[in-house]
Amino acid sequence: MRLLAAGLLALAVAALASGCGQTGLSKGGDVSQGKELFVSKCGGCHRLQDAGTQGTTGPDLDGAFAGAKAQDFKLTTIEQVVYDQIYHAADPMPRELVTGNDAASVAAYVAAVAAEGAAREGAAPTLTGTTPGGGGGAGGAGGGAASAQGAKLFQSLGCSGCHSLNGSRMTGPPLNGLFGTKTELATGQTVTANEAYLLESILDPDKQIVKGFPKGVMSATIQPGSVPQNQAKALVAFLKSQK
Repeated sequence: MRLLAAGLLALAVAALASGCGQTGLSKGGDVSQGKELFVSKCGGCHRLQDAGTQGTTGPDLDGAFAGAKAQDFKLTTIEQVVYDQIYHAADPMPRELVTGNDAASVAAYVAAVAAEGAAREGAAPTLTGTTPGGGGGAGGAGGGAASAQGAKLFQSLGCSGCHSLNGSRMTGPPLNGLFGTKTELATGQTVTANEAYLLESILDPDKQIVKGFPKGVMSATIQPGSVPQNQAKALVAFLKSQK
């Protein structure tokens, strides 16, 4: 259950790492007012079916919270995550776009209606939406079989809650088209995102942090070494197939 909830928890940890302890609790929000504010302030960047918004700069909020809703997270928990993200968002989302009761209302609204839409962007990938590929060495199985297993793991381990497969920046860096490219780390070093790099990033998340992203977010929800080697290799095979 802890790994299945990783996507939502990582969002909360990211907010905490940014200092959300100073934000306080979201309470007293008005859902109707929250919808109006969301459409006017947030809809340009976020898709949300209930609001009728189609923004693509930020993640689809139906997809972002689909896993949490499926696992019966309390609405107050989701509301608090949204509230903290409003106050401590990462670029390109501006911080404190709404504040006080307005922020609480937006958070209450998103918590109430999220996960009802098609949830394409930011949602877990489907097998029909992925391209089997990658070398045959991952997980001791053929490349296609390992990639298919990796697609399921990308969903069940909560990876899609923080990493997009369409180039959108979320809590973590986008992972499509990553394999084989040069990646700049927080240390200033540049590495090639080969199989060894991807595998190490899954097994030991804080070993090499991509520039512009905080340390400790992924490792707070997926402890180093908690993903078995065969599953990590299947994830690598899946990521290699994402162009």
